[in-house]
Amino acid sequence: MLEKGKIDSNQAVMLMVSLVLPTAILFVPAIIVKHARQDAWLAAIVALLGGLLIARLVVSLSLRFPEKTLFEYAQTILGKVPGKLVGLLYIWWFLYTGALIMDEFASFLCTAIMPETPPVVLFLVGIAVAAYAVRNGLEVLSRYNQLLLPILLGLLVITFLLVTKDMKAERLLPVFDQSAPAILKGAAVPLSWLGEIVLFAMIIPFLQKPREAHRVAALATLFTGLFFAICTVVTLSVFGPNLAAHWVFPVYNTVRVVSIANFLERLDIIIVAVWVFGGFAKMGVFYYAAVLGSAQWLGLKDYRPLVAPVGLLLIGLALLCDNIVDLLDFAARAWPPYALIVFEVGMPLFLMIVALVRGKGESNA
Repeated sequence: MLEKGKIDSNQAVMLMVSLVLPTAILFVPAIIVKHARQDAWLAAIVALLGGLLIARLVVSLSLRFPEKTLFEYAQTILGKVPGKLVGLLYIWWFLYTGALIMDEFASFLCTAIMPETPPVVLFLVGIAVAAYAVRNGLEVLSRYNQLLLPILLGLLVITFLLVTKDMKAERLLPVFDQSAPAILKGAAVPLSWLGEIVLFAMIIPFLQKPREAHRVAALATLFTGLFFAICTVVTLSVFGPNLAAHWVFPVYNTVRVVSIANFLERLDIIIVAVWVFGGFAKMGVFYYAAVLGSAQWLGLKDYRPLVAPVGLLLIGLALLCDNIVDLLDFAARAWPPYALIVFEVGMPLFLMIVALVRGKGESNA
């Protein structure tokens, strides 16, 4: 295999959390609230249930083909040419998603912190850091994430506890006031983020204990989905549905209201830290998947020569986004059906059905 490193289950759980959470906690709550209003927390729970089903599908498919990534077993299931086509589509999706992550990364920092900084500067810095981790392999990327993620999430939880004095339960009422279609529409956005667990199909062959993959995917999805719900509840109970739906970064604005005795305040730096370090980790995971998948698709013996070219391609794609308004509109309207129907549910389900019909893989997955 091109990747010689191995990671344990705990590292994999943290890596899959970073795959989704850093960008989602900034963008998702506002989008859910626009659709589901004060029932947004319920939409987050519905998305969590859907995410668990996607995780189960992806892992079950991968475990039928031990030591093979998505790019390898797609050819086993469909044959060389159709399998290559599926691999090419996923290379595009990894690259496109990686570019969106870079746009989200730069949009937040340029809008909230550094409005005079050209986005391309942040793209270059982000790619340079991520490229170093990717070039050094999955173990380095996982250890970086394992070191920082618990600290950053711990700081975020403490900050949420400090904002409880500004929370009012009545802002969550009335419960079940929205229609089922509105709740499901609100659930589609976080589900499309949770569905990114499909990238786990590139990581499973490098687990020290691949048979723990179901537990890894379930724990990561549960933690991420519940954190979605918590962020949404905190945002709603502080601002209410009318105001929360109109914030671009509602969690960031929630943290900014913390003020204890006119001494402990301006804790928004914590959100910035979570976003910067978490954004590097998330960008690194998709960057790694794009590089490894491209190397396997091309039949190379080493993926490292592709690190720089893929990084430049990511920057080029990220530059195509004009502004944050277009980015948020795409994330709310176009991304959920595009990601879910094609890459997160449609393609894995199709591969599983064909594998079962043709008797490919191990049946005890």
